Amino acid sequence: MRSIPVILLTSLFCIGAVAGVVDEVLCEGRQDGVKHLYWGDLHVHTAYSLDAFGFGTLATPAEAYGFARGAPARLADGSRVQLDRPLDFVAVTDHAEWLDFLAICADPANAGHPDCELLNSNNDPLNGSKNFATFVVPSITQPAPQALSVCREDGAHCMAVARSQWRSIQDQANAADDPCHFSALIGFEWSATPDASHNHRNVIFRGSVVTADAIDYIRYPRLDDLFEALDRQCDPAAGCSVMTIPHNTNMGDGKSFDVESESDEQLRARARYERLVEVFQEKGNSECLAPFGVTDEADCGMEVRLSWQSRSPAPADLTAEQWERTRSTYVRSLLLRGLEGYGASGSARRNPLQLGIVGSTDTHSATPGLVEEDAWPGTVFGMGDLDRTMSRLDWNPGGLTGVWAEQNTRAAIFDALARREVYATSGTRIGLRFEASPAGQPLGCDAVAADAADRVVMGGEFASATSRPRFRVQALFDRVPLERVEIIKGGFRDGAFHEEVIAVWTGEEREICVSWEDPAFDPLHPAFWYARVQEVASPRWSAHKCRETGRCDEFPRADRLVTERAWSSPIWYLPGADGSG
Repeated sequence: MRSIPVILLTSLFCIGAVAGVVDEVLCEGRQDGVKHLYWGDLHVHTAYSLDAFGFGTLATPAEAYGFARGAPARLADGSRVQLDRPLDFVAVTDHAEWLDFLAICADPANAGHPDCELLNSNNDPLNGSKNFATFVVPSITQPAPQALSVCREDGAHCMAVARSQWRSIQDQANAADDPCHFSALIGFEWSATPDASHNHRNVIFRGSVVTADAIDYIRYPRLDDLFEALDRQCDPAAGCSVMTIPHNTNMGDGKSFDVESESDEQLRARARYERLVEVFQEKGNSECLAPFGVTDEADCGMEVRLSWQSRSPAPADLTAEQWERTRSTYVRSLLLRGLEGYGASGSARRNPLQLGIVGSTDTHSATPGLVEEDAWPGTVFGMGDLDRTMSRLDWNPGGLTGVWAEQNTRAAIFDALARREVYATSGTRIGLRFEASPAGQPLGCDAVAADAADRVVMGGEFASATSRPRFRVQALFDRVPLERVEIIKGGFRDGAFHEEVIAVWTGEEREICVSWEDPAFDPLHPAFWYARVQEVASPRWSAHKCRETGRCDEFPRADRLVTERAWSSPIWYLPGADGSG
């Protein structure tokens, strides 16, 4: 909904001795409690990221925001792309680790430095792997991260340059932000990759008040360091609000979610910052991994891509312990571990992994939202050559995030993310609502306002139930009919995890509304439920590419279908909790 912004000066705050004003925006037509669905991408890289520029991406954050709004873009291979459906919000999340290095090598005065010569002579899709091997791998994937040689020579200068680049990122986002029409969120990526395990976090801010630094893994190598730096640099009293979003937990090798051994202080920091997890992006699906030895792919077989370590040795050679450790940080496993943590928290009544679900692209081409299977040019790491592109057959165009918010402003989008009233898709734009009635009241398919008074929406929780809870899933197709609706239930009781996939509707329709009552609800034990909606299978990006060139016989598994889907954020039952989330 495009509407005229009305600026209201609603609150005052002080920074030191300087008084300022927090601007709140009310869009024309906004109504309290009336939510609209907005589409966005929370994981985007531009030429400010080393692994993007190193393969030929030249677009700036400003140009990425412009692409999201419908402007055309030129890719590293010279081709042009454009969204046929612009986005409503985007967060550019360039890697914090190399902002200084890239800016220094862009300065003509440093053109003769060996590292800068190598970087600038190989930044194209064909030769970019040299940059990746020379700069990315040694700086963040070794047992201990280290600055590149340029910044080992003059660390103070590099810090100043990094801060300047971070201010440039902020300026470009602030210029792109258009309240009521488009929300340009400020962010960066903390790229922890110890021993090649992806433990990354995207860091997203609510407004223009942000940290002094883009906090990087090289200077802040532990997750605790990231949280502590956010505590120091992001002061809520000054108007700073921030969240961290883990991604590619499918490649995390079971690391960075040590909630069973963390201190109370660490758990409080995690709960303060980590309210979401990215379930889908171009490097794979992180929803679930089947238990060791299970070969049925019906549940967890969509766009599976294991971590670097888990592919060497091959998955078939992994021990049960290695497999289960890898499995432990997939999203469903995290949600289950959260229930165990809740049970162990005693009077604290704290779920350490109460995570909503989002999806994004992780594009390194500065093209947020470019997710259509028939339009995707391939990842920048293989772009421009079919053989290189097909060598990354296990990649995909990535996903999107759907947000239910009262209006399209930074604050409204961020607040919806914070309360987890959000969901992920594999790139399709399925409309999805998921709601519960803890009292078991009927949830009809008419206007939401007429529903049960105790209605809990996706991302919410309830602490008591007077009956078996009833759930409702409403879904609207995008461009392909809907085929299946499932509710995934997780529980923890008697010292064991329990997970179940319940098909609540099958068929072929464009719009569905289905209600389901949980017959096995146990009021004594915590649980969660989330909805998964699937489309009728359609051609995958790899099928489009090999068919266009008549080369499908050369690339086994390329000519196949994909079942696009959407995942709601969970609804939790946390007995005895105060309902604050």
